[in-house]
Amino acid sequence: MLGVPLGVTRVNYIETDLKDATDSSAALNLSLWLKNDTGLESDGSKWTDSSGNNNHASQGTEGNRAALSGGGLDFEKDNSDHYDLASTITIAENGGFCLAVVVDQETVTDNMILSKDSNDHIKIADANTFRIIANDDTQTTTNFKFEGNEFAAGAKMLILVNRSAGATNRFSFFKNGTELTPNTDTSTNEAEGENPYGFDINVLGARAGTSQFFDGKILELAFWSRSLNSAEITDVNEYLKEIHGL
Repeated sequence: MLGVPLGVTRVNYIETDLKDATDSSAALNLSLWLKNDTGLESDGSKWTDSSGNNNHASQGTEGNRAALSGGGLDFEKDNSDHYDLASTITIAENGGFCLAVVVDQETVTDNMILSKDSNDHIKIADANTFRIIANDDTQTTTNFKFEGNEFAAGAKMLILVNRSAGATNRFSFFKNGTELTPNTDTSTNEAEGENPYGFDINVLGARAGTSQFFDGKILELAFWSRSLNSAEITDVNEYLKEIHGL
């Protein structure tokens, strides 16, 4: 982990930059950072990538642009709002990754966060289900089922999902910094090693830009092309909770 300069508190240090919440290796693997209240064009045509990779989210068609709201974007499902990333992010088979996203949903029905096509995507499927589909060697759908309407609409929330690398990968889920445990009786392929497959993502807020459009606000999004360790996960959660008042 990066050290804390003398005379600077940990919280204030982390607040300066999300990259400070991870070590130098993870910072290099921060593939996409759509930072709250930063890099948004006034007409909603572009959200500049703050990761340093220039993987900006853009929409050239005015009718498919989300409205600016709360330092992020407010997507309307009926308007087919979505954005194309400047380049494709690829996670290899057995590769780790981490997604941290702050959302405020209006409704919850197949709210797509990131995708490439119908076979590769990450979404909030309903108020109790988070779904990841990977299509490297074989299409594998992983449904993570939780109790208590964890992803219900009408409240801002931070969701972090982390997959460790290796053939015996492990998924970890957090909501507002608290770890969630999937219901093993109703989930599918959520156990260790059941979804180590690779996938691609290059669209924000829709499945391939054609369906399952997000409904609500995406206020911040960060994606790492490697898994984060437990200390990094804690720091990322604390950073985003502080920024978004969660």
